[in-house]
Amino acid sequence: MKRLFLSDLHIGDGSAKDDFEFDAELANLIYDFSQHSDAEIILVGDGIEILESHAVKSLGLISFEELGEKLDESVIDDIAKRHPVVFKAFRDFSKNHKIHYVVGNHDYYLLSNKAIQERLCELLNVEIVPFYYDQDTKILAIHGNQFDIINKFGYDKKNQMLVPPLGDYISRYMMFHFDEHVRSLVPAEITRDYDNVRPILDVFHWFDRAVEVYDLGVDILELWVSTFLQMMRTAEARFWMKKNFPIMHCFSKIFLNKMGGMSLGSFLVRSTMTLRNLRKTDYLYKTAKNMLRGKKKLTRQDLLGYCDKEIQIDELNGVVFGHIHRNCLRIVPHNGQNKFYINCGSWRPVVEKVNGKRKYGFQRKAELFYAIIVGDSDGDIEIITSVTNKMNRDKTL
Repeated sequence: MKRLFLSDLHIGDGSAKDDFEFDAELANLIYDFSQHSDAEIILVGDGIEILESHAVKSLGLISFEELGEKLDESVIDDIAKRHPVVFKAFRDFSKNHKIHYVVGNHDYYLLSNKAIQERLCELLNVEIVPFYYDQDTKILAIHGNQFDIINKFGYDKKNQMLVPPLGDYISRYMMFHFDEHVRSLVPAEITRDYDNVRPILDVFHWFDRAVEVYDLGVDILELWVSTFLQMMRTAEARFWMKKNFPIMHCFSKIFLNKMGGMSLGSFLVRSTMTLRNLRKTDYLYKTAKNMLRGKKKLTRQDLLGYCDKEIQIDELNGVVFGHIHRNCLRIVPHNGQNKFYINCGSWRPVVEKVNGKRKYGFQRKAELFYAIIVGDSDGDIEIITSVTNKMNRDKTL
């Protein structure tokens, strides 16, 4: 069996946050792969972009639970209309092959909302799952946000209820209170690209660069920081902080106070992000390595909000993640056997410093990564990875 693994396509509805622009490349890959008789596709989360869609925006900044109930199938139809070539390619593939759609965090509502789930299944004939595990090859594929404190569900023991991911609320809050505010003040690429800056700490330098290049009459860095801190003062963010970091929640009263706390908050945000630059580690690799070496098992606790059943995975030869938008293939030796970790990266463009230096500005580029894993009847596994770099030298800042 030949399995094609893709992640974080973020195929959207054409709104400001939809920057998927590789329809032809993806369709050609799907059609080429469909020539194999024993082929299937595994989308490792965030295949489509629901969180930052026009449908979500039109409903306003309502609660996580209310949003999950009010979304309807039009959000899927809007995406399909915007990317007909890709949807046709997936649909044609599914006529003779299987597609496993693993849910991530930007498309989470596929799990909680039956209407949009059924609509996507109707259009593409996909199997929507919280994770993928193949018993024969012992390969696990899961998006990875389940191991990211900001983008995973928590649990309120006192009230016996799930605590929604803060990342979902941050995205929606900033979409309303930052993106909309600056849209009329700055070029469109600024609101489009600040989410794509990698590593994320470089967003401070990117905003500074944007002010220099465009001679903006507004300090968008300070506006972004102040909007973020205002978000952290909301009841939703405070509730999340209290349930996940009860001790830190007490200190947040100083961090977010209304009397002088904004300047201190700005300094602390910058300092924290700078410190993160000293530890550019792939935390998902650490998680995968522990799984592959038997030090950690995938548990029901890991899958809060995604799966309420006990997980039975006794052996792993390989782990495939997405989520962090950074592709890689790493071998993990264990007990004389070579196991592997793959991150499928993203087909969404990223914005990075040219040659890693602030003085050269920023470059917008994309790395179109995929992995094909071939398993035979003897248990042998062959891994084929490919990455196509897409870069326009004129798209610099």
